Amino acid sequence: MHQLEFPTAPPNLPNPSTSAAENAPWCLIGPGIWELPLNSSAPSSFVKERSVLQYYEPHTPSVTDAIITHTYIEEVVILSGSLTDVKKGIAAVQGSYAYREPGMEHGPYRAGEEGVLQFVKVRGEGV
Repeated sequence: MHQLEFPTAPPNLPNPSTSAAENAPWCLIGPGIWELPLNSSAPSSFVKERSVLQYYEPHTPSVTDAIITHTYIEEVVILSGSLTDVKKGIAAVQGSYAYREPGMEHGPYRAGEEGVLQFVKVRGEGV
């Protein structure tokens, strides 16, 4: 792991009307979904824990319209905006927190009108 600290707010949110290179260090991980790696530059298959900032552009759906499960623990904090669990019809807003154990069903999601910025920490096998 390498250390990454922001003495001020992290780099600006990505601008979808510019190129991926211009949005660095944010990485596009799906249509309208961006990540900023915080504690690892290694491919996810080589780490057992990682943290990212994740940004969904306004009204962006998750990359799947199916229920989501995974093999690792996931913690999420909504920093701004909102994200709705489409199947449950529940919106998570600024300050919301989720802890998901392996196999827990959740999603799919759709970002709110202002998009959503969230802190995501995952750990365990299959990160």
